[in-house]
Amino acid sequence: MKCICLMLLLLLAGGWAEAAPTGESQTLTIHSERGRFDMTNYRTIYMGHVRADDPRMHLTSDWLAADLPHDKYSDSHVVAATNVLMVFIDDKGETNHASSDQAIYNLHVEGGVTNETVTLTGHAKMWTDKININGEPLVWDLVKQELTSTNWETTFTHDILNNLGGTNAAGHKTNGVPLIPGI
Repeated sequence: MKCICLMLLLLLAGGWAEAAPTGESQTLTIHSERGRFDMTNYRTIYMGHVRADDPRMHLTSDWLAADLPHDKYSDSHVVAATNVLMVFIDDKGETNHASSDQAIYNLHVEGGVTNETVTLTGHAKMWTDKININGEPLVWDLVKQELTSTNWETTFTHDILNNLGGTNAAGHKTNGVPLIPGI
């Protein structure tokens, strides 16, 4: 059982949240009302009020399934479904939020190329205190640190717009973007 918990720790802590800063505990704890581990397929399923906590990421959902890597060639795949809410700390120490009906984490390595993504679907959104992003789906490429989507909508707070300052701020002629195209 310790091996199973360690593998899940490595899977989620390594993928959904970056490694904890030096000196900080790297423990992942997952709580749920019920659970099941399929020893043949290396899949763990958590059901009912699921909560996953580590030092840099907190996730809640109604259901979570994790395909655990069982050898060095295995891919990692985690699905959280129904009422998914994530709060995570980025590499700048900023608090970020995401919510969706479903979140899918995939890690695939082939030919020395790593693909690692989190895909949010169903009322998908990510936000901080400065920006809100909605899209369907929202795909976060963790390798490139790039967020893409269709039906993209971004809302900025007034603080971020008012604090642009410098030579590129609205109102400055140098490097300014025209308010009406062609002017």
